[in-house]
Amino acid sequence: MKAFRLVPIVLALVLAGCSSDDLLLQRRVDYRSGSDNLSKNPLEVPPDLSAPASKSTLSLPPRATLVAAASATASQVLPGSTKAKVVTAGGQRWLVVRGKPEKLWNEIREFWIANGFLITVDNPAVGIMETDWLENRAKLPQDALTRLLNKVSSRFASTGELDKYHVRIERGTELETTEIYVTHRGMIEAYRDDGSTQLRNTTAHVDTIWKPRPSDPVLEADMLALMLQHFGMDEQTARATVKTPAEQLTRAELSADGKSLSVFDSYDRAWRRVGLAIERSGFVINDRDRTKGVYYVRRADTDIAKEETTNYLGKLAFWRKNDADKKLAAEKLEYQLQIKQEVNRSVLTLKAKNTSDPALEKQLMDALLKQLK
Repeated sequence: MKAFRLVPIVLALVLAGCSSDDLLLQRRVDYRSGSDNLSKNPLEVPPDLSAPASKSTLSLPPRATLVAAASATASQVLPGSTKAKVVTAGGQRWLVVRGKPEKLWNEIREFWIANGFLITVDNPAVGIMETDWLENRAKLPQDALTRLLNKVSSRFASTGELDKYHVRIERGTELETTEIYVTHRGMIEAYRDDGSTQLRNTTAHVDTIWKPRPSDPVLEADMLALMLQHFGMDEQTARATVKTPAEQLTRAELSADGKSLSVFDSYDRAWRRVGLAIERSGFVINDRDRTKGVYYVRRADTDIAKEETTNYLGKLAFWRKNDADKKLAAEKLEYQLQIKQEVNRSVLTLKAKNTSDPALEKQLMDALLKQLK
């Protein structure tokens, strides 16, 4: 649950020992201490994966397009002493890192591995990387009793939440740079009978389920700050950089028929913001073609999968739905999102790959509007 999921015998003791006076200062992000992945994750390319051979593996615009874009944004080019920076647009943030995607791919992978994650999606061809689900142990109280219990087993106390991160990597519009977009996805444990997430003081057996929770921009910012440190920035500067106040939100509006969305931005800026908006809206980018202005998207697996039963010490495995069924369900929910530049705006339109689902299309367009307006 939100605070703890504990063995009944120690439940009362732990709750009694968790007063604010006993809590110690703690980091806001800690996936390593609750992860058993570190021993599985040598900091090298796994034997069943190969490093991208060349820049041709990434679906990116031609050099001429990049040169033109770089000329238009020359004032934003990274200083010679800076390897990475944060770019903000509305309420969104991403990193611009000096270096080509094929040179940085392994370094980005190693960052997630070093933080305790397994890499479940590693696809240089489309520039997508995704982690497994982990618990952020920094949310647990750091009193002596909780630490003692965790030395026995990390299952004695739990936040009742799981996190994973979706990473999109693109060649930057600035020459010799890479853009890194990080999107958080979350799950929360809830009681099956009423959907409540509040802890119950009971020794009776109860069934729980995992259900999606909203993306957390604060966690995204924290991971960007850690990534900046990974690329050589000191901790204080990194945290101050990602906390820089976001600029005024760029306007967006939905057409009267709800079939198109206008973003009052240049094409390049709209492309970046729409990509993040898609990923924050519960959808996944399968592929993209920046030169044509097309994102190929589908509904996220966490929204497709059936909820699974758990118990106090059950495995955190809610993704057991048959792979073939999941693939078929995902294929039926694929869409093509087209971005076209018009006078003083970029216009988004949506087209179903197979069967049209008006309710799902409205859900996506409304979610994009919420992220972009």
